[in-house]
Amino acid sequence: MKRHTKLMTIAMYAGFLALSTGATVGAADLPAPSLGTRGDGVTDDTAALQAALDAAAGQTLVLPAGRYRVAGSLNLPGRTVLRGAEMGPAGATGTVLLSSVGAGREDGPGCLVMQPGSVLENLAIEYPDQVTAGEPTKYPYAITGAPSVRIENLFLLNPYQGINLDFCHLNQVRNIWGEPLKIGLNVDHCSDISRIENIHFWPYYTNARPSLRQWVQDHGVAFQFGRSDWQYCSASFSYGYHTGFRFHTSTPVAGRPGGEGGVTNGQFSGVGADRCVVGIDAENVFAIGVSFTNSLFAPFGAVEGSRAVWLRGQNTGNLTLVNCNFWAVPSTLFEVEAGSLNLSACTIQEWALLVKDAPCIIARGGRLNVNGCTFNQNGYLASLEGDATRALFSGNMGKDALTVVNRIGDRAVFGANSPALVCEPRKDQ
Repeated sequence: MKRHTKLMTIAMYAGFLALSTGATVGAADLPAPSLGTRGDGVTDDTAALQAALDAAAGQTLVLPAGRYRVAGSLNLPGRTVLRGAEMGPAGATGTVLLSSVGAGREDGPGCLVMQPGSVLENLAIEYPDQVTAGEPTKYPYAITGAPSVRIENLFLLNPYQGINLDFCHLNQVRNIWGEPLKIGLNVDHCSDISRIENIHFWPYYTNARPSLRQWVQDHGVAFQFGRSDWQYCSASFSYGYHTGFRFHTSTPVAGRPGGEGGVTNGQFSGVGADRCVVGIDAENVFAIGVSFTNSLFAPFGAVEGSRAVWLRGQNTGNLTLVNCNFWAVPSTLFEVEAGSLNLSACTIQEWALLVKDAPCIIARGGRLNVNGCTFNQNGYLASLEGDATRALFSGNMGKDALTVVNRIGDRAVFGANSPALVCEPRKDQ
């Protein structure tokens, strides 16, 4: 079939497609031969898929179940929906794109590049050439977003990098499962609200590949945030990464509107980080603050220097945790070097499971406010030090005696704790 005849055939099917990025109106699954694709897992379907997407620009393209080899980047036109076959939440089934785009490099276009207002839903992405041991093969982000995009119901089996929401203002990303190996989801240069819901990053690919599993534990970042104004994130979880949630100061991009670097402020609700080296790594957050509520953190099995929450020395902002639960902590739970950490109504089950003499909290700088928390383990609660550190412990409940090493004098205030905190130097200091 000649190219222009094939595109005419595609255009005929476009009459069944929706006229907007919403639900389809009388849309029908397009048979693979009508698209010029094979979907056999062997033939490179990149050119045929791109032709179909271009013909359906501004409408909805329904891609039937199959395994589509993609050797080049696919461009999803603006206000266009690419919809795969329905699939379950945890499997490379239904409509699967087998990507080999950009092997050996981290930057540049990856499997799918979205344009403003486009929608991607109900498909899986797999990298069949990804290694099974040692250091993984580098690839660009599997999905690159754009402003006002919607990304829903995807399974990302084993990309090196998952979803990039750089310059993606007003995005909505929800119902994503899989195991990106280096970075799961990246948000940066977003000057308006980003919404992230129900993301589940778990070792679907590396669970039976021990050395690759260890690499992810040593290097992987599940959720990464640079500049994001009014970030919302809920019901999202990661297991077995080095870092669960990373917050950092992003680099400015010269000559691009909205390219100012910066940090995140936002709300994180009902999230979790399990078996991580660092649950929340606050390299820097916005002064207005980042809040975590009703969340769970359990860095069990991680290395000796793990922290559930770490406010680093360059941090200038405020991190607040309310009604969060912590358990299976091998060493120190919270470390504050700069900025402000507020803990309210949190439950701390245990700490120092691996390093027996580790305090639950180390404050080397900044401000620390621990209010109305429950500690289910007695022993060494906090080490307070530094020339400008301030700390307040009030209304907390312990199971038995809790000891604080106070080297900041009256810049630490204690009140209405039960039992009363014991402030005394430890024998090993």
